[in-house]
Amino acid sequence: MKTNPLNKFGSFMKPTQVSLIQMDIEFGEKKANHKKGNLLIEKAFSQALPELPHIICLPELFSTGYDLDNVQKHAEQIPDGRTTSFLQQMAKEFSAVIVASFIEVERKNYYNTAVVIDDTGFFLGKYRKIHLFPPMNEPEIFSIGGFLQEKLSFKTKSGNLGLLICYDLRFPELSRRVTLNGNADILAYLAEFPHPKYEVWTRLLQARAIENQLFVCGVNRVGSDRNFQYFGHSVIYDPSGNILIEGTDQEEVLTAQLDPSVLNKVRSVLPSLEHRRPDHY
Repeated sequence: MKTNPLNKFGSFMKPTQVSLIQMDIEFGEKKANHKKGNLLIEKAFSQALPELPHIICLPELFSTGYDLDNVQKHAEQIPDGRTTSFLQQMAKEFSAVIVASFIEVERKNYYNTAVVIDDTGFFLGKYRKIHLFPPMNEPEIFSIGGFLQEKLSFKTKSGNLGLLICYDLRFPELSRRVTLNGNADILAYLAEFPHPKYEVWTRLLQARAIENQLFVCGVNRVGSDRNFQYFGHSVIYDPSGNILIEGTDQEEVLTAQLDPSVLNKVRSVLPSLEHRRPDHY
């Protein structure tokens, strides 16, 4: 019997909403960034529909920015550290899945790590950034990470959530693996994408949505640090590459509703995930 591709790709997603926290990060000031994060998460909660599951995404290294000269000071164990506890408190208080990246330490190794906290405050897991960005000196500071979950995605009330970080966006094989092996419905990129890379940011996010036929959410910071300026323009694309919402270059919270029928329609009309020929390349 011929199988329906929707049984394998995207059949568990529920109507949901995603908020992108487009914040200006205070360089190396963890306490101040936690406080600002609290206020912006509260704002995201006020924008949300109470009847729908809610995912809230914060930008890359939201608690410190790229203050890598003080990596020992900022690094935390996961899930036992201060920032994980803060995110768990926020998730429970506002009944939302929260996704965020910050500096992790394990056995004297440092990682750029993203965590996923479910809407009860439970720690679902983490992803360590694989592609480290040379202009920001990441290869000199961080160890290369990878997936710690066999399914490569995180099961939430909204559906299967894939998670990648910033420079990972330039490597399409990584998002493909999350989609195929992780059965992702939604793919979130947490970023500090600097000027002048707006065109790269938007075009690659759109391409990831189209080629993988899923919702792609890119959350980028605004403001500046000692070396770079950041342009924001956080954005959500649907599985056809259409923009659901896009931000400006100012601090703001962006919230959009995601309709799973759109995902299922795209994948049934043109089941390109089923048509791939891995044996040919």
